Amino acid sequence: MRYCDEPPDLQACQKAWDRCRFVPFGLLIKAATVLAGEGAFEPVLQRLWWAFNGSEASGLAIRQASLKGNPDATTLLVLQERRFPDHPPRRRLDAAEGAALEARLLADPAGFVAGLGPGQPYPCLTDEGAFAFCPDWAGMALARGQERFARFTAQRNSDVAVLVGNGPSLRKIDLGRLRGQDVFISNYAIRHPELRRLAKGVAVSNPLVAEQEPYRFQLNTLWKFHPLWLGHCLRDTPESIHLNALGGPLFFSRDVTRSIAWHSTVSFFWLQILYAAGYRRVLLIGIDNQYQQAAGLSEGTRITQSADDPNHFDPQYFKGKVWQAADTGRMAETYQLARQQFEATGREIVNCTVGGALDVFRRASLAAELARRTG
Repeated sequence: MRYCDEPPDLQACQKAWDRCRFVPFGLLIKAATVLAGEGAFEPVLQRLWWAFNGSEASGLAIRQASLKGNPDATTLLVLQERRFPDHPPRRRLDAAEGAALEARLLADPAGFVAGLGPGQPYPCLTDEGAFAFCPDWAGMALARGQERFARFTAQRNSDVAVLVGNGPSLRKIDLGRLRGQDVFISNYAIRHPELRRLAKGVAVSNPLVAEQEPYRFQLNTLWKFHPLWLGHCLRDTPESIHLNALGGPLFFSRDVTRSIAWHSTVSFFWLQILYAAGYRRVLLIGIDNQYQQAAGLSEGTRITQSADDPNHFDPQYFKGKVWQAADTGRMAETYQLARQQFEATGREIVNCTVGGALDVFRRASLAAELARRTG
């Protein structure tokens, strides 16, 4: 499996972002010229701008570099004001106010969203503190998500979906079998050229994954699913579906346009989306549900991956990045709940992973399940 076979000009943009968290305008112009060909230059340029320079972290890096005399950053600041005006979607909140707002959101998600306003912004509690997202922005993003989800559902090719996990066992799967199927991927699988070509959608629900390479999830035309509160780093594209993603007690959402649970694993996030989209059978591949990590770590503990990554299909997956310790027991709880919800309406989740430690679902070969009609 090969990662990242993008054109050289786009690779230059990625390297610049990885180095300083923003991309000079000249590099964006070069990449847009190559990618747009003879037409649609301006829309491509705008997509590149928001992908590379639209995150909160990029805005901060640009301002800091400009103060230090960086001419590229100063040019970007002028362009932000004149050509790509933007209003940051979030601001810091007092911790107590943030906790109170989140409690109200968890208690009545639909009522809270209906009451968004100056006195009731959309809250987000993170390791870095409490934040409030602009209520007008949040309301519009959720409304766009509902309309786009209807279009996503209408584009379903069959009643069978293939949900791709990123475990080492994925190397044992013949990806050629996925051609013509409704395929869905997560996180840094977006780097893989073949998976990116095969997929109809990509999801990311983990802040660390989104913040470390935000541009990965915005440079393609796949359907993109992520929590509303990742709007500070994953900006809107015509395919973005921001969802009202909630923590708190574990639940399974049958209508993700109202709310969705984001507990433990992005695969659970996806299973709710695929249920709401009407899929009758979901085939899992590459979902190993086992991790090599230091003993005793609690879920969410940050880990710096300096060596090759043994937990994913490519050793470079998290190498040089920070990830969070997993709790496979809690993951299994989410899968058990998903199984109950699917089976309650005559649907099924089938584990077509080769090996692995996920035993919640019936196991079968991918080839046999793809050949079987939905019953």
